Amino acid sequence: MTTGLPAGKRIRIRSFYGFEPEEDGYVGWSQEKARDAYLRKLNDGDLLMIYGASTSETAKSLRSYILGFVEIETKPIRDIDKSSELGMQRKRENGWSDRWTYGIPIRRAWRAEEKMMIGRIAFNSYDPKAGQALAVHGAELDDEEIAEALKIKVREINVYGEAPLANADAPIVPFGEAFPPSRAFPGSAGTRTSVYEDGETYLYLAAYRGDAHAFVGREKETGDKSGALKIGVSKDPHRRCSELNAGIPPAAPGKWEIQITSQPFPDIESAEKVEQQFKNKSHEKLESLGGEFFWGRAEDAELMFCSLPGMARFRSK
Repeated sequence: MTTGLPAGKRIRIRSFYGFEPEEDGYVGWSQEKARDAYLRKLNDGDLLMIYGASTSETAKSLRSYILGFVEIETKPIRDIDKSSELGMQRKRENGWSDRWTYGIPIRRAWRAEEKMMIGRIAFNSYDPKAGQALAVHGAELDDEEIAEALKIKVREINVYGEAPLANADAPIVPFGEAFPPSRAFPGSAGTRTSVYEDGETYLYLAAYRGDAHAFVGREKETGDKSGALKIGVSKDPHRRCSELNAGIPPAAPGKWEIQITSQPFPDIESAEKVEQQFKNKSHEKLESLGGEFFWGRAEDAELMFCSLPGMARFRSK
């Protein structure tokens, strides 16, 4: 069976308490022997499908759900080698300083943008009774499971210690389409047979707070109140805003901020349809900067946002 993966590549599963590659650019083990044993099963460029561990340390909304995918390099490192100060501080605050200190580097990462239980994808490889063993040793997906995994909608995100993404607002696509052409995953054929939950999704409007003219390379004229704006969809808009800011140096004076968030839509497709309506109307008041980015007055963008279908209820930042 053709899986849709590049030749020689496989996907293994691994449980985490959360999924924050922007701050923790590694996959960790508490015992060096366990890390080294796992390394022997991997090749450079292999993928791990991360799901929320069914433990009290994991937020209830994440337990047993697929959180994302990471591409790894088969190189032994320590946690401090590829973790931000925020990541290390989180470990200290939770009493985890001596846990997951032996790691392997993450080179790329994709966050799942639809809710999917691990058992609905890894229907042969996952055993809920083997939680601890899977956390340490993982399991390899078979060909049927890989075909389903490649259909999960994801968004590529920054990884700590790696160069920021060229496209700070990567699109939501099936994982099988997430790699660039040089390492493409052909889309898997056929109809999805597993049952899945897409989950509530929000439409949001963000504005760049800082010298937006310098940010986009424009000269500012007296009285000009225009700025850089962004429309987008996400299950967690404020988390998405943090991802956008991850590519901006911490010392920079400007950052993206969420201005308005819509009521929850039942799924990604519903939110994307309304997002497209905003884009279709944007030429009336805004100038396109490409993709989901615009230039104009925040007041005009907010009025346009609030006039969209289904926006009778929305929440501000």
